[in-house]
Amino acid sequence: MSKTLDLRALIAKKRDGGELTPDEIGTFVHAAATGGAPEPQLASMLMAIFIRGLGTAERTAYALAMMRSGVVLEWGHLDRPTVDKHSTGGVGDKVSLPWAPLMVAVGYAVPMISGRGLGHTGGTLDKLEAIPGYRTDLSGEEMDAVLRKVGCTITGQTGVLVPADKTLYDLRSRTATVATVDHIAPSIMSKKLAEGAATLVLDVKVGSGAFMKTVDAARNLGQVMVDIGRGAGRNMAALLTWMDSPLGLTSGNAVEVTESVDILKGEGPADLRGITLDLAEAAIAASGEPMDAPRARLERALDDGSALTVFEAMVEAHGGDVAAVHDPSRLRGAEGLSERVLEAPQAGVVTAIDALGVGLAVADMGGVQSSEGRAPDPGVAASLELQVGDRVEAGQPWARLLHRDGAGLESALARMGAALRIEAEGVGKPRVIESL
Repeated sequence: MSKTLDLRALIAKKRDGGELTPDEIGTFVHAAATGGAPEPQLASMLMAIFIRGLGTAERTAYALAMMRSGVVLEWGHLDRPTVDKHSTGGVGDKVSLPWAPLMVAVGYAVPMISGRGLGHTGGTLDKLEAIPGYRTDLSGEEMDAVLRKVGCTITGQTGVLVPADKTLYDLRSRTATVATVDHIAPSIMSKKLAEGAATLVLDVKVGSGAFMKTVDAARNLGQVMVDIGRGAGRNMAALLTWMDSPLGLTSGNAVEVTESVDILKGEGPADLRGITLDLAEAAIAASGEPMDAPRARLERALDDGSALTVFEAMVEAHGGDVAAVHDPSRLRGAEGLSERVLEAPQAGVVTAIDALGVGLAVADMGGVQSSEGRAPDPGVAASLELQVGDRVEAGQPWARLLHRDGAGLESALARMGAALRIEAEGVGKPRVIESL
């Protein structure tokens, strides 16, 4: 039986504003991973960090200690450089689905471990599980096999990766200590560092539908994560991108798979294609690997179908129904849906489609995991006919809601109506605010 640690001296040091050493942070994290300290002491340390904050060296040590609490994946045996992407989450953000195979198509390997939806945002795993048979629980050995065969894998976190973070994440949610970059950034980065990619590009969302509502807050989070990654010896890049309105035209797990495939066919909404290319180009630059005209090469990989071929191979390697990639009627949740068309109340220019409102509308209809843990309905969705900056006539369809037996429909309609703003004139915001 392991010895129970007494963390009181470390708690007092941080409570009084002291800087913890890497060894001291490691002691705290090890206790969390092994159950080696009383839960009240772990909670007290979380609160001390929440109130007093951490410096750059402490945050890096925190992330590395959580990373080392479990298995750390390594990919040095692969015949190509490894890259990965992380998004802080948003409405309609399905970029990982086209981005990963696109990176493979231009010479990289992508060992991506993703998560599920939180609150009003959909998760990458939830989207992929709309494909019948697609497995999101691959072991490290299975990930390696898929990477060798296909070049990319998108799967979920297993119990052997970063176990300390799971314990501390749960405790943070129960002690009101979530909302600080001193916990959020090390938590995110510990998982990304554990998956072993040499280069990581961050997509930090800003706006009503994002976790970070202001540019300054998003810039701070992005810079903290970049600093942690560089402190851990990784190549890092970050872009701040708008999330005031949904990304692309769809929000809902199955419809987002279909829209992602459109991007891989060289089609689809310009904003989604643009951000996918922007993040791919940023990853290439950060990796330091030489490539002539990377943007043109990336665009060609989308337009000639080579990235789509990789996506199909990944779906097959994960046990998924490849036919569903091209036939939306085969996706999970496709049967039994009804459609409600939303019409514009007046003519003018669409100046806003509030991302938070659209995300909550889909949540009302059951499209995200409920607070009680109920799995999302992959079929329900909001599909936009227009985007910010488009002109619209009174009575013109501007969105469609896919619902199941009217569940949550009335509240979803109210949210969608409140999300739309039409004015005489207007201009849209840029896709990318800045790079870090």
